[in-house]
Amino acid sequence: MVRVGTPSAVARPAWYDRNPVVAGHSYFAVTGPHTYTTRFTYTVPAGKKAMVEVMHANVKRVTAPTTGGYAGIYFAFTPSGGTLTIILRAELTSADAAAKDKESASIGSSMTLKAGDTIDAATQDLSTGGTIYYGIDMKITEFDA
Repeated sequence: MVRVGTPSAVARPAWYDRNPVVAGHSYFAVTGPHTYTTRFTYTVPAGKKAMVEVMHANVKRVTAPTTGGYAGIYFAFTPSGGTLTIILRAELTSADAAAKDKESASIGSSMTLKAGDTIDAATQDLSTGGTIYYGIDMKITEFDA
């Protein structure tokens, strides 16, 4: 049998060749005590997938609190229709809560997200008084599903 035209078994392009678009999110601030607060949210658009290329969290106590408390940065993953899971955290938990306490955490290329999946970045400081620097970065590449 002779076939004319494009073969039916054409290889699909790799993810980075399927209309890639870079999506980046950042949050940098020095703030006082606050409850769990979402700083940014990323949701994979319909018809797309996304490759998480890097997530970085850096938390540093700038001025000492009157009473030290737990402080941190959280990256939470929620699959479309699923349950939220913390996937990365940088936390200050020392009892003396001295100024200049710091912690950081990072993840490199780590996961592929599907349409509707969400990543949230949030901060929290349960101290009384004092200030904390928060640095949060995320880079994602979206591509056709």
